[in-house]
Amino acid sequence: MPPSRILFGAQAQSALRRGFDQLAAALEIALGPKGSLVAVARDNPNRPPELLSDGAEIARRVAGLPNAHEGMGAYLARHIAWQMEENVGDGATTAVVIARHILNEGHRHIAAGHNPMSLRRGLEKGLVVAVEALRGQALPLEKAEQTVALATSIIGDPVLGKYIEEVFDVVGPLGAVEVRKSYARTHDRRYIRGVLWNNGWISSYFTTEPGKAVVEKPYLLFTDRHLSSADDLIPLMGAIRKEGGRGLVVIATDVTGDALNLLVTNKQRGGLPTLAVKAPGLGTEKAEVLADLAALCGGKVFLEVTGERLAKTTLADLGQADEVQAIRSSFTIVGGRGRPAAIRERADDLRKRIPAAPYGRERERLIERQSKLTGGVAVLEIGGASDVEQEYLDARTEEAIRVVRLALQEGIVPGGGAAYLACIPAVEKLALSSDEAPAIPILCRALEAPARAIISNAGVEPAPILARLSERGPGWGYDVLRHAIVEMATSHIVDPAKVAEAALTTGVSGALMGLTTDVLVYKPRHNRDEDVDFEA
Repeated sequence: MPPSRILFGAQAQSALRRGFDQLAAALEIALGPKGSLVAVARDNPNRPPELLSDGAEIARRVAGLPNAHEGMGAYLARHIAWQMEENVGDGATTAVVIARHILNEGHRHIAAGHNPMSLRRGLEKGLVVAVEALRGQALPLEKAEQTVALATSIIGDPVLGKYIEEVFDVVGPLGAVEVRKSYARTHDRRYIRGVLWNNGWISSYFTTEPGKAVVEKPYLLFTDRHLSSADDLIPLMGAIRKEGGRGLVVIATDVTGDALNLLVTNKQRGGLPTLAVKAPGLGTEKAEVLADLAALCGGKVFLEVTGERLAKTTLADLGQADEVQAIRSSFTIVGGRGRPAAIRERADDLRKRIPAAPYGRERERLIERQSKLTGGVAVLEIGGASDVEQEYLDARTEEAIRVVRLALQEGIVPGGGAAYLACIPAVEKLALSSDEAPAIPILCRALEAPARAIISNAGVEPAPILARLSERGPGWGYDVLRHAIVEMATSHIVDPAKVAEAALTTGVSGALMGLTTDVLVYKPRHNRDEDVDFEA
């Protein structure tokens, strides 16, 4: 007789928890500098398995569990991990570890008769206190040694750790950093004048390789208009084709209708390499950012207010660059061919406007634009003895770049779970009603969980270490590489403040969804598009 498709109460909670535990355990063993790798078989059995240590990537490879109801728990853990990946690009394993301990402890309290909604309210109030305590520990990332240590702890390769510190020192926290595989066994880095903005392609039909669109040595058209007529582009594309067919990149507010069809058709039929991306900026700022790009590439900006006809555009009105790359969420201009004097003049103008700008978004955007105009693009070339090693280092380097960038922008907190341990005294002081009070020890235990997992993965019993850290106070943690209790910031063991906060809030939020779930409904694949059949 087939299993029931709907579970209630304790059965539902138990199945959800078992599934969550299975995926969380696979992620938890990879946490910390001495965490283990997880090997995942590929679809092609003739290829070696993937070696992963990133929580989001491990979770992404889980397509389900044999038991459908337990699979729902695994998918809840996967959702938490992937939410962290999309929001901040790191901290997936930490968030799942926190959620796992809240879910397990919470279900034990519910089984003992506690009300799940009361526990939820208590956990939410405790979370507010913990986040405030976490923010109070944040410090700016200023020392090169801390940047090297942070990057090395993620990659596990000291050479790449040093290179990442170097490239951010050169291009700045907002500069573009590209990661590419090298044919050599050694790593290297090089620098190209360029700029990166977080607006992507207008259509995925422009891609030239999986997930990326690249146009080499193109002309660039800059406008704040919404282009929909092919007549605006046909004369210009004809002139480019006569000149040698180098390609055209359109950076506009939007490109739709016949204009978009013309660009896509030319690209797909090999007539002219083309690409359309959305212009960065909001409102009046859009014209300002386009002027930055025009200075970088040597072109002019066609503004809606001027009424200039695009059909009369000449090649002299266009910018030029060595290469333009775009993905769904961003584009990079490499080797803009604008006059160095014009670029310096534009950057100096932005720099002079910063002191007079009010604090907040306006000042931050001026700083960002000035940095991007002068920062350039750094290219990290990843070597390796095998394809498997290169793939692993490539993924870890991408993650390290995201994490270091966040740390440079948002600050750092003590790493190794020490920042969460320092939040426990503030949470313990929180006074709650008798029905909400059990949430306090649950949250405190969860705040210990990341440090406990990191220490355990190093082959050390966590309990005595945590007791000694509690005596030392805030900022102290366990260096698993040297097996010593140290002041984490002084020892350059740090985490980005943004990642630590996001992991805590996402982990608690995901656990609360699980704690307040009392029914699991499984809909068989053959019945997915029909009404759910609740019969056994």
